[in-house]
Amino acid sequence: MTIRVPADPPAVPPVQLLHQEGILGLVAIIGLAWRDGQPLAGLAAQGPLLLSVAAGVVVALVTSLALWLLRNVPSLDRLQRFQGRLVRGWSTSDAVAVAVLSGLAEEALLRALLQPILGLFPAALLFSMLHLVPDRKLWMWPVIAFVLGVVLGGLFERFGYPAAAAAHILINALALLRLRNAGEV
Repeated sequence: MTIRVPADPPAVPPVQLLHQEGILGLVAIIGLAWRDGQPLAGLAAQGPLLLSVAAGVVVALVTSLALWLLRNVPSLDRLQRFQGRLVRGWSTSDAVAVAVLSGLAEEALLRALLQPILGLFPAALLFSMLHLVPDRKLWMWPVIAFVLGVVLGGLFERFGYPAAAAAHILINALALLRLRNAGEV
């Protein structure tokens, strides 16, 4: 059986992603409550909160700059054009809302809940699997997601959930805001 991915996929309604991420966040909170007895236990900073968030922002800016500098690498350019088509027509508030909820929910599930159980690399591998696309030409997406999963996981281990969530939110926000126009190229 061959899975065909349309050359010009339709834009994904942001509300669809918000519902998906909301479910992931709910699963994370329930899992954290069941595991620790209180849902906020795994979401604490390691050290001062401001330092944790600042570390996340720095990692996000460096990561976003690196991805921007590599944007013309053929496999990354192809991926970004595909992603741009998925988010075409999104408003700024759509992009920011999806970035915030996905960063909060995915970090709560993968880093705060699962990484202490599975370990850094298995959690990063799971994160990359969430970014699989049934088109071999888009192989870069899960590879980037794995690398970012390791980076976010290391950030989580050193500075806690706020750092990983801040980095994830900012990386997604910068990418989504930029990609909204990339699908028109």
